[in-house]
Amino acid sequence: MYAMVREFLERLGSGDELIEYSTGDKRIAMAVLLFRVVTADGKIRDRELTRYREILQDELEVRPDEIELFDRMVREEAESEKSLFPFTTIVSKMPLETKRHILDLMRDLSVADNELHEFEISLVARTAELLGLEIDD
Repeated sequence: MYAMVREFLERLGSGDELIEYSTGDKRIAMAVLLFRVVTADGKIRDRELTRYREILQDELEVRPDEIELFDRMVREEAESEKSLFPFTTIVSKMPLETKRHILDLMRDLSVADNELHEFEISLVARTAELLGLEIDD
């Protein structure tokens, strides 16, 4: 796995262009919360995945050449930590408007497949609670 990541980074260019992410990266924390919506109903649908990747690029400013590595990091974080708490702790330190925007993106993503599952509703509500927001904020 490490060799794959290194190879990907080497293909991007010289050493001073290397992309690095860490567990505490705000974008990783936000993306994990978004990815949890994609997986909340137990099915990963193409429409949800497409919308998720659009959000990564448009809202979190993940460059197209970074998307695969970034997505892999998000999935690893989501898999290794089942609780929302570590991610909402990072996001909770952000401005109120940013927290509201994350919830809006989560809501948008929850209906990207033209279905709204009760687990998606619960996930958004729990995230709002952990961020100290009312669900209709």
